[in-house]
Amino acid sequence: MNRAILKKGREKALLRGHPWIFSGAIASLPSVSPGTILPIYSAEGQFLAQGYFNPGNSLVGRILSFEEGEIKESLKRKIVEAHALRQQLIHTTNAYRLINGEGDGIPGLIVDYYDGYLVFQIHTQGIENLRSFFIEQFVQLMKPKGIYEKSVSPARQEDGLKPVEGVLYGEIPEKIEIVENGIKFAVSIPQGQKTGFFLDQREMRAKIGELASGRKVLNCFAYSGGFSFYALKGGAKEVTSVDSCPKACQLARENPFPNHTVVQADVFEFLDNTNFDWDLVVLDPPAFAKKKGNLEHALKGYQKLNEKVLRKLPPRSLLLTCSCSHFVTDELFQLAIFTASRRAERFVRIIGNHLLAPDHPISINHPEGAYLKSLLLFVE
Repeated sequence: MNRAILKKGREKALLRGHPWIFSGAIASLPSVSPGTILPIYSAEGQFLAQGYFNPGNSLVGRILSFEEGEIKESLKRKIVEAHALRQQLIHTTNAYRLINGEGDGIPGLIVDYYDGYLVFQIHTQGIENLRSFFIEQFVQLMKPKGIYEKSVSPARQEDGLKPVEGVLYGEIPEKIEIVENGIKFAVSIPQGQKTGFFLDQREMRAKIGELASGRKVLNCFAYSGGFSFYALKGGAKEVTSVDSCPKACQLARENPFPNHTVVQADVFEFLDNTNFDWDLVVLDPPAFAKKKGNLEHALKGYQKLNEKVLRKLPPRSLLLTCSCSHFVTDELFQLAIFTASRRAERFVRIIGNHLLAPDHPISINHPEGAYLKSLLLFVE
């Protein structure tokens, strides 16, 4: 029959609401093309869920619904519920995440909203097959000025997909302006990193704004200056933003705050060749481990980066250090920072952890969705 059947005893994860099925749990799977949606049953014949499958992957199936019935009706409800949740929670910005993959029950899809424009990230063949459906639903629900697809993640390669980028609906300007907690940012959806802005760090940016008064701030891997402008608004004496990307530096320069210096440089080289008088440093690098095989290299990278800063920070400084590497757990990240502090011979106390942006919900049944982590440190 045209269904996926799990091995005996392997239904427990689905019964707990976990949205993934690995190939080792499959007893039988029909010969289907990647992205095909199938009902899923236990070995005893109990209906469990509906999901899409890619027979060539170890992560062979992803759940779209734990209910029987028309799958598109279930997806429509999830889209409406996700939109309603953001309307309830988000009041200080006109840019936010609208669909957060498994966190909103739609694995493989990310949708971000930027002041009337939507950006899609499609990570899997299953969602690729539903692209037209999702465009139609978001046009009906939100009437956007334009929809842009920016599906360029490594996850697509794992699903056998090529990068895709371009306008799906309406028009997309080269640059737009968003406002977050009263601070204006220039965003380029086509040219920017990720979907245009790092929406997931909103709460941590606000925390840095609260701590920056009277301090000299160094923002490493600054991109367009998110942490920098919060620090300046919060009363920082001066802020230096460092990033290696020319386009990111140009975006950072477009926000006319005084006492702000933008430096285009490799962060590791900059740290090696610069003397410190900053007493609040932000380290928010790109993912060092984009696949599991990079984990050991990534941990050494976090250790090396943090050690460079810890060796130079003046006493009674603050350091916000972050990791967006999915494969680096909270425990491993903290261990890397511990090692860096011991090698730098600095006494360090953790005074804060990551604050989750509410538009990036994580399913309690899918802890793997907690990719972003931060440690706020007081350095003696």
